[in-house]
Amino acid sequence: MLKIYNTLTRKKEEFIPLNKGRVSIYLCGPTVYDLPHIGHARSAFVFELLRRYFAYSGYKVHFVRNVTDVDDKIIKRAKDDLISEGARPDGDVLKKKVADVSSRYLEEYHKAMDMLGVAKPDDEPRATLNIPQMIKFIEELVGKGSAYVADGSVYFDVDSYNGYGELSGQDKKEMLSNVRIEPDKNKKAPLDFALWKKVKESEPYWQSPWGNGRPGWHIECSVMSTGIFGTEFDIHGGGLDLIFPHHENEIAQARAHSGGKFARVWVHNGFLTVRGEKMSKSLKNYITIGDFLEKHGDIELLKMLFLSSHYKSPVDYTDEKINEMARSKERLLVFLDKAQRLGAGRSAPVAVKGGQGAPDEFVRKFEEAMDDDLNTPVALSVFFEAAHSGNKFLDDCNLEEAARISGFISGYSGVLGMDLSYTGAKGEGSELIAKLIEDRARARKNREFKKADDIRAELAGMGVAIEDTPKGTVWRRK
Repeated sequence: MLKIYNTLTRKKEEFIPLNKGRVSIYLCGPTVYDLPHIGHARSAFVFELLRRYFAYSGYKVHFVRNVTDVDDKIIKRAKDDLISEGARPDGDVLKKKVADVSSRYLEEYHKAMDMLGVAKPDDEPRATLNIPQMIKFIEELVGKGSAYVADGSVYFDVDSYNGYGELSGQDKKEMLSNVRIEPDKNKKAPLDFALWKKVKESEPYWQSPWGNGRPGWHIECSVMSTGIFGTEFDIHGGGLDLIFPHHENEIAQARAHSGGKFARVWVHNGFLTVRGEKMSKSLKNYITIGDFLEKHGDIELLKMLFLSSHYKSPVDYTDEKINEMARSKERLLVFLDKAQRLGAGRSAPVAVKGGQGAPDEFVRKFEEAMDDDLNTPVALSVFFEAAHSGNKFLDDCNLEEAARISGFISGYSGVLGMDLSYTGAKGEGSELIAKLIEDRARARKNREFKKADDIRAELAGMGVAIEDTPKGTVWRRK
């Protein structure tokens, strides 16, 4: 049985779905004001992994990832764009530019997710398309005495909800010391938070019973998640930085509104740093997904970096680690290519719980690792153990067992979102390569070892790696 660490209870728990055979997952998605970076990639990839493993385990998954398409950062970007265009950054012009900015960067986010191999969510609600629902939700909180109106804004009354702090495990004194609280003369208490913000000069706004304004950030996810799933669903996810105050506030307003449990399990992924520092454009270590591909050319290396650490643990990005991932991937590809050329390649088995047609030992180890709170470092190590065993079978000419292992690695790596597709020995220059390998074999047979070494070096210069096996020499492009 799959066990997942629940931030709410601070322990690993056996996952029991709300509805048998089905799982509902809501992920706090992007605020679309800039190009997505590799930190965004990690969070998206972690929850794609969770979605994939549930599907592998036989669940029907309903996966929702929202879009915040209006907030301070988006408004600032829209104003900057208008100023650069020589236009006045206010009124309907600004509102339209905010929509343009958010749509542009949402498209960039989708492109980045495609590059990463992250599937589209089943639903992708946008904040600006759910404002009437937010207004109704806020009105009902006011009616219940959980929120109050002050000078055109509406605030959640934290003291009205007894469970405040249960997710982050903090008391109110700790909360006040651990987060920067914006001074606001309209709030009854410092921890109260805005559900509806009164319009400021030169900002886009929507009409409401309390005057013109826009929704607060925290209300978005409570309204959109319960609007799709109802008052209770299985899993709510996001980065560790969202635990407080965002997710803490979500729980408070959602439970105060309906009296339901809201999300039953809370899953949070760890941070990504670059050489030990937080990513920042000012530090010149801000790496977009496009930047990564331009430099390294292989998105699989970024995935392997993520998989090499547990999802709750921090990941530090360095070029040295990416080079290490490249060497690790090469080990798997060498075995898969060698097996293919020796006739031990096999179509990947359908990766389902129980692993029909795959080696029982490795399937068991893989599932044990993943069932233990998605322990991907251990699951990844199973592929290398399998490749080592597969190479021994090839050396012993046991092609049947080698083929089963080849199929296991090819199929089950896909459960982790990896793509180890076999590219084969075809392509430009393959006839010349084949001739050089024949010349080398002839030179070795005639004991012309220097000539054979020279041919190997020539092949290496062409980006071709060769390996001598009991069934002849096999080659692959590096």
